[in-house]
Amino acid sequence: MASDSSSSVSPQRKAVARHALAVFDGTPVVHAYEHDEIDLSIDILEVDDSPDDGLISYSTVGLFETELHHDDGEPLATRVELCAEAPQEQDLWGNILSTAAFGLMRGGHAVMPGSVLPGCVGEYYPETQVPHLYLSVPFSWQDGEFHRLELDGQIVNWLQGFPISDAERAYLEEHGPDAFEDMLLERDPDLYDLDRDSVA
Repeated sequence: MASDSSSSVSPQRKAVARHALAVFDGTPVVHAYEHDEIDLSIDILEVDDSPDDGLISYSTVGLFETELHHDDGEPLATRVELCAEAPQEQDLWGNILSTAAFGLMRGGHAVMPGSVLPGCVGEYYPETQVPHLYLSVPFSWQDGEFHRLELDGQIVNWLQGFPISDAERAYLEEHGPDAFEDMLLERDPDLYDLDRDSVA
């Protein structure tokens, strides 16, 4: 559930928001999202007409506060925020990213380029052909340059999410993220078309 972000914001969250805004370049709006069942909250920064007219850029602000861990218990070497771009008419991307962030905050599982967050898109667009959220190195802004942020001795990196199909997820699990992304580059689908045909 979203509300306007009006509570006091930590200096660290402000620094993360400023960093994302410098990449997105525009006028920001920040909404606070509260988990429906447990005491979790995340801010979502939105910039209209970014990276191009008719699109909205999104970034979580606050996921970095959660230390994520590999399966062996070792902490991930970086803190993480999520980002995405989507057409203006797809107005539920704040919900999608907040749900993805809440899942990571609750589970604490490490994510990196090539990770998939199952069902995050389909939860809000149940008719979509691409219900899962794939995480990659950000590529939509500044010629693919979304620099990391150094914050109080920690590193914060952003991962860009975009929707993928069941078949694409299966291909990814069998062949790995490099082969999957090579296939996307070759076939060049409209990644934010929720009705697009699967490329796998």
